[in-house]
Amino acid sequence: MADKLQYRITGNFAEGGMALLRNIMLSDGSRALLRELRQKHFWRLKVRRRFIQGVRIRAEITPHPNLVNSLELGNRLFRPYEIIEYIPADNLKSLMNNRSEALRFHGEDILREAARGLAEVHRHNFLHLDVKPENFLVDTRDRLNPAVKLTDFDLACTPEQAQKTRPMGTPAYMAPEQINTRISLKASDVFAFGTMAYLVLSGRFPFSGNSEAQTMRNQADEKVLPRPLSEFSLPISTKMERTIMRCLAKRVRERYSDMTAVLHALLS
Repeated sequence: MADKLQYRITGNFAEGGMALLRNIMLSDGSRALLRELRQKHFWRLKVRRRFIQGVRIRAEITPHPNLVNSLELGNRLFRPYEIIEYIPADNLKSLMNNRSEALRFHGEDILREAARGLAEVHRHNFLHLDVKPENFLVDTRDRLNPAVKLTDFDLACTPEQAQKTRPMGTPAYMAPEQINTRISLKASDVFAFGTMAYLVLSGRFPFSGNSEAQTMRNQADEKVLPRPLSEFSLPISTKMERTIMRCLAKRVRERYSDMTAVLHALLS
């Protein structure tokens, strides 16, 4: 068994619905994050199991250059935790809100790198189920080559588990089959990626309505089609637009089956 990492807690980093993140300094002087289940969830067994499963999935599929890597997982005073790498980066939503130059000059590159991360999740036969800009970190220190990493595996599961579990992700990114039949597939992650990519490049959701309920009705209705990206007069390659629009197909059989196929389309 590998020795446990030695570290000291230097402060709180962030607090989410499920986990508390703390800044830590490892014994070698490098920075990392300690991510622990929040105390209020200790005895909520479904939440606890979901957190532990996400921690284990991250550990199984990393290291990978487009995923926030796991350094250690375990249990401390009955509190499950993981230690993950620290990325000095903003998430993709923050870049969008701040109208970052990185998106203007490298938007397509960033989306391709995001696709690489999701493709790795699918290659290991897992679904992510919470694909959205908030869950992609973009390190722009190298202005010519922004680094993109996917994080937050709290909803990740196997395809078999997804058939038995009510879809939980973020409504604005849910695929028609998740809304209509409550079934999640790898193709559901593909739809969410297409929604995110459309939003990143155009600044608009492809099926937006006047309310969350109307947006979900638009997502589920086969008759409601997204406005072609080419109509926005944006500098988007034909390949990228074609790929995104196929990701947004309402019928599963007309969509890419998984993110590996999406990545192949973007790189071919």
